[in-house]
Amino acid sequence: MIKEFFVSLLHYFVDITTAVLIAAAIYLTISGQQMDSIILWEILLSGLITALPTAVLLCFDTKSVKLSLILWFIHFLMIFFITLLLLKMFGWCRITPMSVLLTFLAVVFIYFFTCFVHYLVDRKHTALMNKQLKKRYLNEKDA
Repeated sequence: MIKEFFVSLLHYFVDITTAVLIAAAIYLTISGQQMDSIILWEILLSGLITALPTAVLLCFDTKSVKLSLILWFIHFLMIFFITLLLLKMFGWCRITPMSVLLTFLAVVFIYFFTCFVHYLVDRKHTALMNKQLKKRYLNEKDA
């Protein structure tokens, strides 16, 4: 269980950090701002800070669709408010209605990016497991 948690945490950290880097690159390109090297460390820290609740909340294997939706909603709100707090803490931008809207859109982008990456990885693992199971059952049937 602990090993699975840390593997999940690492996956979410990499996915979230990659998506945050993409979002930051787009924002910096559009705004024409230059980036200090300290922002890279802040992005890594923000990736870790947001990966923690992600790994905790999304690792529950719930059988209830309603509970899963509630956990996803709570998770999304947590990530959104943590991101706003990090924006303020790191001084990346002033908190205005426009920055809150742009942050919301960035969190939605990062959320979908992370979900899409996990979907692709899970789909690949499922296909590999099905292939191995077919091979095993065919070998047992022939024996």
